[in-house]
Amino acid sequence: MSIEEIEERRAKRKEAIEKARGAQYEKDLEEVDKLEIEHGDDRVGVLKMPSFVTGLPTLVVVKTPAAAQFNRFRTRVRKAAQNTEAIGAAKDELAQSCLAYPDAATYERMREAWPSIHDNVGLEAIRLGEAEGKG
Repeated sequence: MSIEEIEERRAKRKEAIEKARGAQYEKDLEEVDKLEIEHGDDRVGVLKMPSFVTGLPTLVVVKTPAAAQFNRFRTRVRKAAQNTEAIGAAKDELAQSCLAYPDAATYERMREAWPSIHDNVGLEAIRLGEAEGKG
């Protein structure tokens, strides 16, 4: 097989992937729009996936934690002191409670494709629950 044939085959494959990614991204943006309307534009965070996996969303949406959720997280972290396992469990719980999109079953499949996604969702929930810098 020649270099040109290989490059053509690769280009076609990548074009098909981009088309599928675009179609999925359109569906995902519809959900983002609905959630921004429901929760407030500045009350949700959107995390884009670094790669595309057929059948999975191209992003996740995290909503701002309610005061009770964030206070529970903070209390659990303070009680954990230096226990990193307990701190991780508190962050996992916050992440799960603030996930707005996709549904739980789809999100579990996403966790298999991107193993650190749950950490990122937890960090985004924390970021959404805190104040920004000095005015």
